[in-house]
Amino acid sequence: MLAMLADAFVKATVLLVLAAVVTVFLRRSPASLRHLVWTLACGGVLALPLASALLPNWKLALWPRLDVPVAFDAEQLAPRAAEPEPRPAARVVPTVHAPTPSPSSTIDAEPVRWHLTPDWTALVFPVWLSGVGAVLILLAVGIARITWLDRVTRPVDDEAWLILVDELSLELGLRRHVRLLQANGPAMPMTWGIRRPAILLPAEANDWTPERRRDVLLHELAHVKRHDFLIQLIARIACAVYWFHPLVWLAATRLREERERACDDHVLRAGATPSEYASHLLEIARGLRAARATSLASVAMARPAQLATRLIDVLDTGRSRETLSARSALPAWIAAIAVVVPLAAAAPRVAEPTSVSSSIDTIPRVPARRTAGKRSGGPAVRSSQPAAVALDTLRGCTDHGSRRSTHSHEGDGDVVTLSITTGGCAVTFDGDGKFTFNDDFSDIATLASGGRIVIEVDYGAHDRRVTIQRRGTELERVYKVDGDVRPFDDEAKAWLKETLTFLLRRTGFMAEERARWILDARGIQGLIDEFGQLTGDYTRRIYYQAAVESGKLDAAGYERIVTLAGQSIDSDYELAEFLIAVSQKQPLTERMQAGFGDVDHAELAERHAGFEAALRSHGVSAGKVHCAGFTMEAGMLDAAADINSDYELATLLIELNDARPIDEAVRPAFFKAANRLQSDYEHRRVLDAVVARQGTSPAMLADVLTSAKTINSDFELAELLTKVGGSYVLDDALRPAFFAAAKNLNSDYEHGRTLLSIVERGEVTRPVVLAVLESAKDISSDHELSELLIAVIGKVKMDDTIRAAIREDAGSIGSQYDRGRVFEALSRD
Repeated sequence: MLAMLADAFVKATVLLVLAAVVTVFLRRSPASLRHLVWTLACGGVLALPLASALLPNWKLALWPRLDVPVAFDAEQLAPRAAEPEPRPAARVVPTVHAPTPSPSSTIDAEPVRWHLTPDWTALVFPVWLSGVGAVLILLAVGIARITWLDRVTRPVDDEAWLILVDELSLELGLRRHVRLLQANGPAMPMTWGIRRPAILLPAEANDWTPERRRDVLLHELAHVKRHDFLIQLIARIACAVYWFHPLVWLAATRLREERERACDDHVLRAGATPSEYASHLLEIARGLRAARATSLASVAMARPAQLATRLIDVLDTGRSRETLSARSALPAWIAAIAVVVPLAAAAPRVAEPTSVSSSIDTIPRVPARRTAGKRSGGPAVRSSQPAAVALDTLRGCTDHGSRRSTHSHEGDGDVVTLSITTGGCAVTFDGDGKFTFNDDFSDIATLASGGRIVIEVDYGAHDRRVTIQRRGTELERVYKVDGDVRPFDDEAKAWLKETLTFLLRRTGFMAEERARWILDARGIQGLIDEFGQLTGDYTRRIYYQAAVESGKLDAAGYERIVTLAGQSIDSDYELAEFLIAVSQKQPLTERMQAGFGDVDHAELAERHAGFEAALRSHGVSAGKVHCAGFTMEAGMLDAAADINSDYELATLLIELNDARPIDEAVRPAFFKAANRLQSDYEHRRVLDAVVARQGTSPAMLADVLTSAKTINSDFELAELLTKVGGSYVLDDALRPAFFAAAKNLNSDYEHGRTLLSIVERGEVTRPVVLAVLESAKDISSDHELSELLIAVIGKVKMDDTIRAAIREDAGSIGSQYDRGRVFEALSRD
């Protein structure tokens, strides 16, 4: 099963990457064509396993071999005579020098012991099946929900709606009858069904304008015509089968996005005004939500998460909005088949076995054991003394080679597994049953009845093992060297102590308890000496943190520990966790901050979680904490220029703003860092946090508006400006910066709603009204400009100057209808 899933994963990856590359080249093509590419990709990944099973293998030399052999371990097998071939000499120090034996000397053979390693691949199928079931259960819940809605929701009986849906169906060439349903309350317009498609409308749909009715129905009927409900089900099934593959989920997301763009193109091709249709989408997305649990099994008209990019595409007059016919889609289907069939048949080319041997031995043979020394290069020598093995220490294993460690435990200490591979040595600790260490962690003190602990070190050329079990009220220890039982003497105890110390230092297991013991037994200096023996940032952090939380440190001890941590922990995450623990226990003194000042400040800025906690702690005053010669906040912000992640930098700035007001000393560095954000969304998110903070000074707001001019996205800039315009009075200090930022808006819709937020706030001063009317001259959309001017007429106190400015703006409106609406409103005032 594992090989089949691995093969499907590789082939699905190839197919989806190819689809992504194709859509990149088609980015200026119609959305319907990109949607077809993603549809074929999602259908293709479902067809791949079935086609692979049915088609003959196409063996390729470079195709990866994905079969996984079952792993098992044979310590010794059956009684076997010694092998006649020579063996390489092992590094041994014999304790007895015996004469060369006669040819009649014999070699002893011992009975074999088997040990099978559990086959973890047996768990693959249940885990995969569980993931498939979880995704399909969610899909089934969604289908059940829309089935229930279909039964309880009343059909639309308004003649106007029924005539309109028939007219639009005829216009689209849709032959299937579409049922119109109307909810009892607010509901997102959506469609579902294959044989008997239905469109759900909200209760407020009867109050919609004729234009909105037409646009919404056209959008939903386009989904029906394109069979989008069926395609979504296929995509969800692909996500269920490939739930472990992130590219399949990404493909389903891209499929959904391109589907909505394609239906928007249908509406715009039918004659809808882009700005008006964008307004409909925005109001529907903000005011309505999809019914609970229906999003997975229905096709909704608008989702807030996709709205920004959709509005940009709707308002982009240069975008191609062509639709695909069955004939024009045929080449894409042929290309998909030409890719999927060879890909499904691809298989690795494996060399055929020769006739010399009828089997392949995948396990190295274990040589017969000799009595004089293990794996000796010469003839076997009988001796009454055991051989002493050289370099039989863990310290000898850590000087070279790769390192790998794992640490896991289950339940309340019932099952513990520790494993270290380093320098050619493998160290393992397998505990089954509750146990405790003795006071100095050098041995096992107690073990639950029926429990068992196995501690083993495989040095490569030889091994040592101790098995600990409970016999009555005592613990029994069976100690073996290379499989031979040896007494558990002082030498064995020393080996066990060294092995346990090695494991505990490198895995961090029982770190808190062991650190407390070291503090009690050896004091703070003993714990500091222990730090030099630790490896891995996680283990170091656990020991440092245990020292901090022990309550046994004085101020000098805190300073020493914090300085050591700043110099020895490389991981941003682990250092941040440590700083949080420190800030909760002890104010950061100047010496502690100086210790961290020795670390690169760009790294400190990345570790913002710990510093944010420090800033919140009672021991740090705003703008007064000096870190290596400058304020901590300013130092963090100056260093923030090297943070590559916009999300991390934005989160740091927001947390800093939330922790305390941005004062004059920090303000320049704060906005310098904010202006380095490449993501318009993250940039706006930071500035939003400043605007939303109570007590924000006019100087801060002016800096916000100046920084906002670097936001390229009309939607993000308008979102920020509407918050400022709707929340603050635009006095002489703010007004120039606000309208300078608004001048950067290229979208008439966003420009109009930004100016409208000022007017609708009420109590607008005369200079602000004139500034709004002056800015409105940049709006070229007749609809948006007329809506703004009518709002100004209805909301502000008029005088001759304002009326003249309105007439001047209205004179630029080309539509007689919209211009007439403005002058009619002006005459009624």
